Amino acid sequence: MNKTAILLGIGLGLLIVRMLKPKNKIIKGSYSVPPGTPNPADALHSFERRKSDGFGGRMLTKIREELTKQLSKGINPEVKNIDIQVNSKNLTVNWSAEIGPSTDGKAYLGIMSFGSAGAGADERAKGQFEGMKARTKGKNYKLVKDFQNKGGIYIRQYFYKYEL
Repeated sequence: MNKTAILLGIGLGLLIVRMLKPKNKIIKGSYSVPPGTPNPADALHSFERRKSDGFGGRMLTKIREELTKQLSKGINPEVKNIDIQVNSKNLTVNWSAEIGPSTDGKAYLGIMSFGSAGAGADERAKGQFEGMKARTKGKNYKLVKDFQNKGGIYIRQYFYKYEL
């Protein structure tokens, strides 16, 4: 074989690998706190749902659904990034999550979030990690996002991925 044929073969091989490699997927969502909702600051950081009234954005549910879809395609998935935009004045939240093949080969099908809002939110949020781990009963917890909303209503929220 000549050099040109070898280089073309290598180039074609790399192109095929790139085309077959699973791409990361971005999922998005949003929610608004309805007028008159009790404890609106608490509702604003209800990324999943509140125990008191069930209000929330169901963000973790949507992320878990996509993780499960990826696994059903033979991909060990993970949440790679989470972006959150909070508008404290309008009490709205827009979020996105990037999901793709796991960088270490493990399937991170679990996602948990805990946090707090208002004065003292940092200390309250930090104290919730062990309780959440005990409730989820997962393993290999890795921080995906340490979110702090510093404009408007202060929120401190942690997002962890984990293996089931």
